[in-house]
Amino acid sequence: MAYKSMVKKVKITTIIRTAGEKIEGDVHCLPNMRLLDLMNSDTDKFLPVSNAAVYDEESGKLLYQVPFMAVNKSHVIVISETGQSAEDEF
Repeated sequence: MAYKSMVKKVKITTIIRTAGEKIEGDVHCLPNMRLLDLMNSDTDKFLPVSNAAVYDEESGKLLYQVPFMAVNKSHVIVISETGQSAEDEF
């Protein structure tokens, strides 16, 4: 039997803007961590986003939806919280 530890995380609904796209999705971080702390962390170069919907910035057209994507933090121009935070267990 494998050991599986559960880590509580907070789900933050966000909008992320890159050079040509708008990404709407959920970012997960530790309960005592803010979205700004996650962005400023040097340990990870990518931002994990679940339930992601990617839109063309100019037309607003939905390009695609994926259950998970990793966004390179160096490509993020603007990130903002848009909804309620909820605790999840992973």
